[in-house]
Amino acid sequence: MSVRRWVPALWLAIMACGLWFVSTRLSIHSELGDLLPEGSTATQRLLLSQVRTGLSGRLILLAMEGAPPDELATISVALGESLRADGRLGFVGNGMQTWSKAEQAVVTGSRYLLSRTVTADRFSESSLRRALDQRLDDLRSPLAPLIKESVPSDPTGEVLGIVQSWSGWDPPTKYRGVWMSADHTRALLVVETRVSGFDADAQESIHQAIRARFHEAASSSGAPARLVLSGPGVFAVEIQRTIEAEAWRLSTVAATLVLLFLLVSYRSPRLVLLSLIPISSGIVAGMIAVHWWFGFVHGITVGFGIVLLGVVDDYPIHLFSHMRARDSAHAVMKAIWPTMRLGVLTTAIGFSSLLLAGYPALAQLGLLAVVGLLTGACVTRWVLPACVSQGFAPREIGHGFPARADWSRKGSVLAVIVLVLATSALIWSDTPLWEQDVGSLSPLSDDKKQMDQRLRQELGAPDVRDLLVVEGPTVEDVLVKAEAVMPELDQLTQSRALAGYDIVSRYLPSHRMQRERQRALPERAVLERNLDAASKGLPFAPGLFTPFLSGVEAARSRQLVDRDTFAGTMMEMKLESLMFPQQDRWVAVAPLRGVADRRQLASTVEQWGEASVRYVDLKEESNRLMTAYRDRTLQLLGWGLAAIALTLTVGLRSIVLVGRVLAPIVCALIVVAAVLRGSGEPLSLFHVATFLLVIGLGLDYALFFNRVEGTEDDRARTTFGLLVCGTTTILVFGVLAFSTIPVLHAIGMTAACGSLACLAFAALLARRAPHAA
Repeated sequence: MSVRRWVPALWLAIMACGLWFVSTRLSIHSELGDLLPEGSTATQRLLLSQVRTGLSGRLILLAMEGAPPDELATISVALGESLRADGRLGFVGNGMQTWSKAEQAVVTGSRYLLSRTVTADRFSESSLRRALDQRLDDLRSPLAPLIKESVPSDPTGEVLGIVQSWSGWDPPTKYRGVWMSADHTRALLVVETRVSGFDADAQESIHQAIRARFHEAASSSGAPARLVLSGPGVFAVEIQRTIEAEAWRLSTVAATLVLLFLLVSYRSPRLVLLSLIPISSGIVAGMIAVHWWFGFVHGITVGFGIVLLGVVDDYPIHLFSHMRARDSAHAVMKAIWPTMRLGVLTTAIGFSSLLLAGYPALAQLGLLAVVGLLTGACVTRWVLPACVSQGFAPREIGHGFPARADWSRKGSVLAVIVLVLATSALIWSDTPLWEQDVGSLSPLSDDKKQMDQRLRQELGAPDVRDLLVVEGPTVEDVLVKAEAVMPELDQLTQSRALAGYDIVSRYLPSHRMQRERQRALPERAVLERNLDAASKGLPFAPGLFTPFLSGVEAARSRQLVDRDTFAGTMMEMKLESLMFPQQDRWVAVAPLRGVADRRQLASTVEQWGEASVRYVDLKEESNRLMTAYRDRTLQLLGWGLAAIALTLTVGLRSIVLVGRVLAPIVCALIVVAAVLRGSGEPLSLFHVATFLLVIGLGLDYALFFNRVEGTEDDRARTTFGLLVCGTTTILVFGVLAFSTIPVLHAIGMTAACGSLACLAFAALLARRAPHAA
């Protein structure tokens, strides 16, 4: 079998196996948390754990509006009952939520260990008299049916006190038993999911179920109500789906433009199909490599990886541009391969810097890009020529083309002028050089952010930004420290520095505290004597409080409450979200609401003098984390450029020629940065990552512009091919630059401007005249 047959056949067999593996075995994840790093500091690790599984991230805020208050209340009742039957939801609150039997049993049986009001004075004659008078008032009130059964066993109202303490905040306004906004225009609910807020697929399934059950409830009532969902999980789904939809739409437009341009340029549909072979091979190989190394491939990695592999599409264009009817594809590839090989090697070095960034998202991207690049180059070198028949020539280049395309004369002067102008714009621009606010990269509209804040204020839900962190070597140490800071937090709340807080010690006292409460419980004889004296003259039947006496006596020796006591209840998930192990320590997080002055709060917490208690602003920590990885990526980018320069020196064996190859890239990066900053767009991690693509494109353009050509026709073909390469890249990323999503816009703007600048500078700074090989 001839080479022209067995090579394509072998490629088809390998490609078929690869496609089978991708379609049946490849694990593609969509959870954004999978792309997050582990963090290099305790605060960063805490931040990332909260982003992945924190309580605030699992909350969904619901608002129903557009109907009269009575109808909204009816819908809220029906929706709440329906959602509580969903096992994926840990808590559904609308003002009518009740404890399960298991939770009631735990609270009732351990009330004297859990109640914050249990002291020795609590069971004195005077205190018992005040408690009994209060119970009489309650029995004469509309609350009588609710508390009548509990009076004999709990005349001091410990269970009621626990309920009030565990609420943790002033609940929203109620109307007909359900939560409403103050103006009664919105019925309010809060839902806590069991899955992470960043698990987009699971969150989307829950959101769809909520909407379906809302429509059922609204249809039953006949009310023209509408549902509003908000919260981190809602935003995560919306952002991911928006990115996917817009990327697909823009990619379709860009691909159509590129195909039409290639058809116009080469006038050959066959060539367009052949040009897809290297890049499709690279994508498949890169995905398999990432799956093998990481165990999964993230969908976002695939999307951005394909973007970086856009440089691979230049390789078949170089081959086809140099082909003439009298030349074989193998001979043409052999002639241009040394230049292409050096470009592939240096580009791979640049991409490989992502592998060392310490950021899973960039590491996956780097591995996919490097493997895909090398695979695409190898397929172009050995497979593609075997697919081209003898005598195939896409297009003849006109004889006048070299003169029109020779821009190198006086190019260095023009390049210097442009570089000076760009540097001046970069230095004197009022726009900050670096983007310091990660939130500015979010595609969410201001209206949705404001609605989220409004719902949080009306519901009293914790903000996703502010935390008080308590650390210790054991659970007991953390609980003791958390109990110590509760009075401080109460004082901050009273002074309106905080609107409220939640903390694990509110629900689970330390064993030390529980033992103190047990010691405060009186003996049965003492308690019975005080109770008899306190109840004199009151209309309570003799022996009514025997369950109370027995309950106190049992609590004196009752087993202490711990985390396992709440197993199988909703409180179990709450405790796990508020206190969890981190490496060899335990950490408790207290979500804070309504922080008035973050700097003042941080200073106040520091003045407490407890090193294991600190205030954390998650937004500021997010900004620091992204800045740290951006700086590390920049550092690796610098080392990558140094390695590229060394490789070029070895490959080209000429310092002057190395300068001609690298100078266009450096100039292009400066110009791109100046254009971005001049347009009011600070640089972010995504701009820096896209610089790698710009470097890869620049290396390809500069190496071929400086390649030794045999004839003027060869140089014309090289220039034509580079123009086609540059135009296709500008078309693809130029379309992406029109995206309304900040991340996609940043990538598109950077790559389009970078490709144009690299092409122009490479042409201006290239050799002035071709020489025979």
